[in-house]
Amino acid sequence: MNEFFDINRFFKLVRKEYSERLPVILKIAVIFSLLLIGFWVSVIVFNGSEVSAQARVMYIYAATFLSMLMAPFNLYKSYNHPKKGIDYIVLPASAMEKFLSMLLNSVIVLPLATFLGVLLADTLIATVNPSLFEGFAIAKLGTLGVVAEKYGEAVIVQLGFIFGNFLFIKNKVFKTLMSAAGLYILFAMVIMLLLTTVFKSDFEALQNMNTSIKVESISELGNITGSEGLTSLLKGFYYSVVVIFYVICPVAFLGGTFYKMKTQQY
Repeated sequence: MNEFFDINRFFKLVRKEYSERLPVILKIAVIFSLLLIGFWVSVIVFNGSEVSAQARVMYIYAATFLSMLMAPFNLYKSYNHPKKGIDYIVLPASAMEKFLSMLLNSVIVLPLATFLGVLLADTLIATVNPSLFEGFAIAKLGTLGVVAEKYGEAVIVQLGFIFGNFLFIKNKVFKTLMSAAGLYILFAMVIMLLLTTVFKSDFEALQNMNTSIKVESISELGNITGSEGLTSLLKGFYYSVVVIFYVICPVAFLGGTFYKMKTQQY
């Protein structure tokens, strides 16, 4: 028998976990949908102005992102518990199968359920009361590429929270949030140090360039055109940041989570 990964054993585990965690998944999706409905009712009660579809799209994205951060703490909070986690560790499945099943439920199933649930609630409200909920949010979601980009960036952040859930035993949410804040502050300090020292003269030159691009975020540096010497240096910095965020961080979070699942002791 393949101890690393067996497709039949994996699908049995997926069906078992899905049936057990479906109530929690639906509960979270319903909660975020009800929040949107509650907002709609409050607009009616207080005679508020119409709510644009674009504003509701922002809520849909925010609700989906929050559900992703909540996923590991709601679906797998007991995995490394000294007592409650034993039931999960003795399941007839390998660490890889449990790891993939956990990612399936946390990264795909729960966010998708929340996204579709809130989107359905918005569509129903916009149909019933178009005077207050102008247009349909589904028409303002953006292209598939935009949605995929937002989802991919959200997944990277979520992987850090998944790792925190498996790394900490007590006060998981608080410790994970504090760790995330600490990493963010450290990363921001390094970025600011580089921008105010190594790249100071380049940014000063950039401000004097006649360019239509407003550099309001690091991600926009990749679009700068003009002085070749300037752009090559800044783009090198930009791509370094991209590699850290899009490659090193997710690989580290995934590797750390799998290691914790494989070596968990009770």
